[in-house]
Amino acid sequence: MKKLLVGISSEKNIGLIEGQLKYFTDQGYKTYLLAPDHPRVKEYCEKEGCVHLPARLEREIAPLKDIQAFFQILRHFGRTKPDIINLGTQKVSLLGMIAAWFVGINYRIYTSRGFSPITYTGIKKHLLLSSNKIISKISHKTICISKSIQENGIKYGFYTPENSIVIHKGSSNGINLERFDPAKITEDSKNKLKERLGFNTSEFIFGYVGRLVDRKGINELYAAFDLLYREDSKIRLLFIGPIEEIQIRDKSLVSKIKNHPGIIYYGSVSPEEVPLYLSIMNVMVLPAHWEGFGNVLIQAAAMGVPVISTKALGTINAVNDGFNGILVEPKNVNELKEAMRTMLSDKNLRDKYGKNGIEWAKNFERTIIWEGMHKVYNKIL
Repeated sequence: MKKLLVGISSEKNIGLIEGQLKYFTDQGYKTYLLAPDHPRVKEYCEKEGCVHLPARLEREIAPLKDIQAFFQILRHFGRTKPDIINLGTQKVSLLGMIAAWFVGINYRIYTSRGFSPITYTGIKKHLLLSSNKIISKISHKTICISKSIQENGIKYGFYTPENSIVIHKGSSNGINLERFDPAKITEDSKNKLKERLGFNTSEFIFGYVGRLVDRKGINELYAAFDLLYREDSKIRLLFIGPIEEIQIRDKSLVSKIKNHPGIIYYGSVSPEEVPLYLSIMNVMVLPAHWEGFGNVLIQAAAMGVPVISTKALGTINAVNDGFNGILVEPKNVNELKEAMRTMLSDKNLRDKYGKNGIEWAKNFERTIIWEGMHKVYNKIL
């Protein structure tokens, strides 16, 4: 029986591999998950049929704890002797690839879910670039979750076209089209949710789903919406997701969002609830400065919701511009406002983009991604 070990840096990354290890367990692999010791991770492993290998991984640089985590990983690798590892997210990939090289694991796969060095300057950019170079050098193959990540990796000399791959049209793990199915959402459930949130049925709703942080364009979204709201006070903006103030430079933005008469901030919802919340949106907006891919854009498309996003890393590959949505330049408030105005005023365009989105989303059904991974594994084993 072949042994497959997958690694993530945080319990928050569980959504990036939902269903994946169950699929490979069913394919006959003995599966392991290298991840922090957390109830959510344990629940995942019980559900997916994989063995949990706990490691004390910190999101930020923490030299002493990182050294301890490295030796934990080293022991796990020495004991389990996996045939292949697939590591994604920065911390586990750096420590894990070095440990795997030390113990001589034959096949090392890196799943590149982002390319954050391009957004930083100074020493942090240097450290991130150096980290990416080490990970890439030690890996036998890199799976890039979007074409733009691959292109940037090649540009910086991390990958080559030969040792990197984008599976089909990309994405980290595909999406569950059975969950994101508009036919499963009733008008009654939508109306009840609108009533609970304080919307009436005639209000036009722009929506946002994701962490509230600067790099996802929340400053530009607030500014563009506020300008439109001054012209039409019947429109609404719904924010879904946790506020991470440490990643918001202008601290007053949080109070502005919470106190704006046209904005409803609801907070986090469970993954199972996301389709219902998307279904009440007339347009989903994610004006990110960069993403690894932008899974929520595909989730919205699958629900028949037209989208607005940016011509940025990752997001440019998640939206078919002019087919199921509009892409604007990142950090451009006026261009974003005009795209929102276009969607607001043109119902025929919204209907067209919504229908097209359902077809676009079929390119990202999760078994397509898993089958692509399986082919990569089979080629190198």
